[in-house]
Amino acid sequence: MLKLRISHRPLTVALPVIGIDLASIAAYLAALLVLLFLGLFLFRLFEVPLRILSKLIFNSLIGGIALFLLSFILGFFNINLAVNVFNAIFVGLLGIPGLITIIILNFIL
Repeated sequence: MLKLRISHRPLTVALPVIGIDLASIAAYLAALLVLLFLGLFLFRLFEVPLRILSKLIFNSLIGGIALFLLSFILGFFNINLAVNVFNAIFVGLLGIPGLITIIILNFIL
């Protein structure tokens, strides 16, 4: 009768150059794959909100520049517009109608 011996030791083959066993390498690769899939999942989850947020920031910057230039030009006619974050976001969201609204509100208030 033939007896088989089964060893319950983990496979630990040390790599001579870096001194890391195969179990550690496998654990690092598994963690890297989990992080990769988690990153892809989070990117897909927040892709649309990040696109909307980046568009809002870009439009607000353009609105702030337009507000600054119009304030500079209207300064020659003694009309002063407030250039701040709220007005820039307002003009960035609404565009030209927002800019006209800010000018009208400047005359009213």
